[in-house]
Amino acid sequence: MASKSSLLGTAAAAAILIPVSLHDAGSAVAAIGSGVSHGSGTNSAGSEPSPRIVSGKLPGGKGFKLPPVGQPPFPVPANPRGLPGAKSAPAQLDQPAAYVPQNSCSPGAKKGVTAFKKLVLDRFPGTVDWGSARNCTDDGISEHLDGRAWDWHADANDPKTFAQAASLLTWLTLDDGYWAKRFGIMYIGYNHRIWASYRMGEGWRQLNNSNPHTDHVHFSFSWNGARKSTSFWTGKSYAEDFGPCRIFNNQPAPLRTHRNTVSCDSPQSLPPILKGATLLWRGSGGEKVKVVQQKVGMSIRDGVFGATTAKAVAKYQKAHKLPVTAAVDAQTWFALRMK
Repeated sequence: MASKSSLLGTAAAAAILIPVSLHDAGSAVAAIGSGVSHGSGTNSAGSEPSPRIVSGKLPGGKGFKLPPVGQPPFPVPANPRGLPGAKSAPAQLDQPAAYVPQNSCSPGAKKGVTAFKKLVLDRFPGTVDWGSARNCTDDGISEHLDGRAWDWHADANDPKTFAQAASLLTWLTLDDGYWAKRFGIMYIGYNHRIWASYRMGEGWRQLNNSNPHTDHVHFSFSWNGARKSTSFWTGKSYAEDFGPCRIFNNQPAPLRTHRNTVSCDSPQSLPPILKGATLLWRGSGGEKVKVVQQKVGMSIRDGVFGATTAKAVAKYQKAHKLPVTAAVDAQTWFALRMK
């Protein structure tokens, strides 16, 4: 489903996402955590579709028939083109990125994603940036909402861009994902398939998503990768950064402020006293947002929950010793005495 977010500034592209509300997040995260996006398609085990389809065009106009699940969903070049500028590899290489799903909303583009995007667009002219950041309301659970994902427009039905995507993705994933590790790439989705660093031994599995990602490549990054803290950029390897942790189930986590090298515990159930709140965050709109804007002291009260409102909410939360989510979560809703 194409995003309509004004954050993109270009043609919007569907993420590999779980198109569900926060209230359905538990089962949905389990689905993508196992490496399969939530949505229509084959069964959750990622079995091969039958029959295999023709998806993509080769030079001369011949169609590309998808190989069995596990194999790359593109023609593998003999000499793939990689990206320049890598620092010398450390003695201990970066570990494969663990699956760390989005659980807060901080959609500003992160420096590692921005730097990777520039390398790709410079190396493969004619391909297009389809955006990184999204509003919180645009997607379900998607690293776009953390600024940890990027969509690269490389259409499988254009022989030139199909070959360019094939070259880069082959280079990133060869030798047990050597370069994907060094960039902190968590997973890649393209042309009906998904490759994940945390399940790389299975190769390119079936992408069980309503959007086959034939017109763009989706990259999701670890927090280290998103923040440019990987060996490609620094020549050093780092412990896994698990990002911010939810306090309460079905509520956004606080914004990331520091490295977190300990995996998150299961969030607590929301106490009865905090139930009944309406979640408002980037992309929300209407009269309730106007009330929030008034209560946090904004002079402009247009009912649009954008970056300025998020900043004002975060300032209010910090001043009142609330978790700084930059969203009107349940705790903030009741602190503001919303109705």
